[in-house]
Amino acid sequence: MELVESLVGSQLLAHALVALLNIILILAAGPISKAFNDGRNTDFQQGLLRVMAYMLLVLTAADLVLVWLLPGYHQFFIRLGLSLVPVYGAIFAFNIISHFIRQRFGLERKIDDKLVYLDSYNSRLMELFAVVVLVLVVIYALIKIWGLDSLLETTGIFGLIFAFMALTNQIWAPDIYYGMVILNSDMMSDGDTVRLEGDANIYIINKVTFIYTILLNIQNNHRSLIRNSKLINMTVENLTKRASIDGLREALTYHIGYPETQASDSEARTLELQKHGRRIEAMFTAVAEALNDNENNRINANCEFEWALTNAGDYALTYTLWYYLEAIPNTKVTRTVRQHLLGTRFMINQKVFEESIAHGVDLSTPILVQQTEKHSRRPLPASNPAQRPQQQKKQDGDGGNGQRE
Repeated sequence: MELVESLVGSQLLAHALVALLNIILILAAGPISKAFNDGRNTDFQQGLLRVMAYMLLVLTAADLVLVWLLPGYHQFFIRLGLSLVPVYGAIFAFNIISHFIRQRFGLERKIDDKLVYLDSYNSRLMELFAVVVLVLVVIYALIKIWGLDSLLETTGIFGLIFAFMALTNQIWAPDIYYGMVILNSDMMSDGDTVRLEGDANIYIINKVTFIYTILLNIQNNHRSLIRNSKLINMTVENLTKRASIDGLREALTYHIGYPETQASDSEARTLELQKHGRRIEAMFTAVAEALNDNENNRINANCEFEWALTNAGDYALTYTLWYYLEAIPNTKVTRTVRQHLLGTRFMINQKVFEESIAHGVDLSTPILVQQTEKHSRRPLPASNPAQRPQQQKKQDGDGGNGQRE
């Protein structure tokens, strides 16, 4: 504050200049944040910057009142308020620097028909360097604001900061390192559709940050966070990056009951079995023809459907139907991926059900227990010895009646 006063020559004018700067920052927080964040959500940054600007404005007004009322006042409030300036100034500076770093060292990709610049290994490395420089500048500015110019005070502040970083590096350092590994491998980037190990849900990578990765759940349409160190230690299936030009290969399984054969000789049983197999073959063929003519699905028309008997289980035959999908687009819209993956799967299931009815193929769970006519129970032996001869005569009489019949 002494530097500002020496430049303008008046305390009142210095406080007015600081207040004007805050008003400009309050009004410019939104446009500046949106301009240098490549279309990302900046509500939190805007809110943080506005709160800090309002706090500095209030502290500036309080300090000006105390300067007039208390001649011995040492401008504590204005120092506290000016301490916020390097903080949100560094936030603004990092947004601007990060924007130009991504344009220079990042990856150029088209997501949702819009050209964007994504983080890469080189851009993340430059951003880390920028963070270190900005932190040092903020610390130096705070030392100057509070007048801690002596060697002992300066080294003490830096010693506390480095000790804090050394004690907490096991918390944040692995995530930063593995975040760099993820970006360097180029196997996962913003807009990719992935499936995680042990998780049936499908996610879209929204952003790989310094500490964690933001995922978009396409089934439930919500956001999930996972630390970079945990993400790198599990198997991740990237559905966007294909192994060949054929596209993503998906499989659906269906349980079909065994054929009911009443014939006793081998030839008749073989004919019934062949007839059952032809019905199944005709069902899947009709499904493939109907879906190939349908333009509303995302099936790759250049690759034919495949089906085969994959398991002859205890109660049913397991048939697997394979199909190839077109390339999943780079997108952050969950509805697009949901229609591409799940919509096509549901359409195939619906068509298989319709054709199974048309061709007489039963997809229901087979009856595992067959009820037969129950025989009448024999009475338990009499517990009284006197009743046993009468019970024996009754049983002999029943047996005799049965023989006459």
